[in-house]
Amino acid sequence: MGKKLLLLSLFCSAPATAVMLSFLFSFYSPIGTGTVGGMQSFLLGALFLTVIPTMTILYFYRKGIIDIELSERRLRTPFYAVGMMSQMMAAIVFYSIHDSIMFVTSMAYAIVTVLMMFINLKWKISAHASGVAGPVTAIYAVYGSQTLPLYLLLLPIFALRLKLKAHNIWQLIGGTLLATIVTYVVYSMML
Repeated sequence: MGKKLLLLSLFCSAPATAVMLSFLFSFYSPIGTGTVGGMQSFLLGALFLTVIPTMTILYFYRKGIIDIELSERRLRTPFYAVGMMSQMMAAIVFYSIHDSIMFVTSMAYAIVTVLMMFINLKWKISAHASGVAGPVTAIYAVYGSQTLPLYLLLLPIFALRLKLKAHNIWQLIGGTLLATIVTYVVYSMML
């Protein structure tokens, strides 16, 4: 895999898009961030939704146990579990500080992650497609229909993952549909 494609793939990973979404919702939330300011909300979101899951992956990558992309389906489950636990911790923290938008965001991430973890036991679903579709759906749920063109970001993700032979089209569609549906339902019910 070329270094440029790998870097692009890492930039489009679920933890990378989570930190971007945390930034957007922490500093530009139409409903505020509860009892904390935008910076505290962002740092908590970055820690629980990006840093903890990423550091876990980097630790095992440096040990030579996994590749940085978690290409091997059977090795993904423990990393999904760590991500889900970190996302649930985020939900508890955000709930306790009345940061509603980040609480709902953390819940959506946790539910999508646990479903992906179970699906992954039998089938390799695309975390990259999910990692873009979920945040785009969250943005749509919060800011409305003017954000619908953001779904076009999935096209280069699909092209990249297909070019890398990391997924087939059905795995990409599966990740997209799962994250889109679950995120939309969670935001509709909880925000």
